[in-house]
Amino acid sequence: MRRVVLFIGMLLLASVSPLVAADVVAYSGDNAQDSIVVSDDMFARLVEFSKEQRQEVERRKAIIDSLEALAQVPPERVLRLACVGDMMLGVNYPSPRLTKNDGRNLFDDVREYLVGADLALGNLEGVLLDKGGVPRYGPDSENAHMFRMPQRYAQRFVDAGFDFLSMANNHSLDFGAQAIRSTMQTLKSAGIAYAGVQNMCDYAIVERDGIRYGICAFAPNKLMCNLHDLALGERLVKKLRNELKCDIVIVSIHGGAEGATAYRVTRKNETFIGYSRGNVYAFAHRCIDAGADLVYGHGPHVVRGMELYKGKLIAYSLGNFCTPVGMKLNGRCGYAPVLVVELTTEGEFRGGRIIPAIQPYGAGPRIDTTGTVIRELQTLSRMDFPESKLVISNNGELSLKQ
Repeated sequence: MRRVVLFIGMLLLASVSPLVAADVVAYSGDNAQDSIVVSDDMFARLVEFSKEQRQEVERRKAIIDSLEALAQVPPERVLRLACVGDMMLGVNYPSPRLTKNDGRNLFDDVREYLVGADLALGNLEGVLLDKGGVPRYGPDSENAHMFRMPQRYAQRFVDAGFDFLSMANNHSLDFGAQAIRSTMQTLKSAGIAYAGVQNMCDYAIVERDGIRYGICAFAPNKLMCNLHDLALGERLVKKLRNELKCDIVIVSIHGGAEGATAYRVTRKNETFIGYSRGNVYAFAHRCIDAGADLVYGHGPHVVRGMELYKGKLIAYSLGNFCTPVGMKLNGRCGYAPVLVVELTTEGEFRGGRIIPAIQPYGAGPRIDTTGTVIRELQTLSRMDFPESKLVISNNGELSLKQ
């Protein structure tokens, strides 16, 4: 770049007049002490400038100085955040249901996108506890979807590149207070940040490469940071932004109705089997209004549309991501995208990409070369947020409509 600038400068000087193109360039001021000479050993003669020529040279030199200064300005730094949905890698209760090689290969197909991100985030759908705890249901209950993962599985998340896991979901309650404490301690020991249990871990702060990320997580369940409490969401976002001086503020939400037919954002309070699951639209907007830079969701077990609101991205549900056992994975429930969001260090949206993946039962997410989930997200985003300026291309690139 410097060579280009100097070359441009030479051309500018040469264009002032035929005199400026002489072998040695000099000019004299009105007084002897004002004389300035620009010399080169390769040339042999001097040319004196008139006052007008000197002014033109000075003007052109100022342009060259500006170009050189511009060449020293570093390019805009772009942060890449990788967000995914629900993860439950295998259970040890009531009997073990684990995957091949003890889960070590679950993330192989998508690991590069997680490890390569500045920050990787997802939802921990269950607890990390080797034994004990108080089961919420009996093992033979029709509601017995309880997810107790071996504590060693924290290392699987570390190896996959995760920096943050949300605990704000209904399955954090599956085995009582002992399991919540065990999960927090296990993640802390593994070096993974976590948040979402009210008055225990309301938020997390992660510092990476000079950037301070503030993250909070919400769910419509007791003991969790409550998704129904819009004022709480606003307070925590403002605390991270203003009091704790975070550069980037991220909100994780686990809410909305569940199941294969729950793929629309209704903009109303949603229910599932009689339980209120919150108004994710209102909550997400309130968080952006309070200063959040990104909101990503999960909970419905299917993907939902995305929108840009006040220039900030909201992904309402990223569905299941790595749930190889214990969950239905047919049809829409098997879509498992990685959402890579690009932000400036000031939190401005610069684009992103949807990495298309699907989940076969008994395995982790696998790259889907057909891009089915991209088309799903295109369709849902157009239907539910026609006013949004978000553009999703056919290959999954995210951009702002001009």
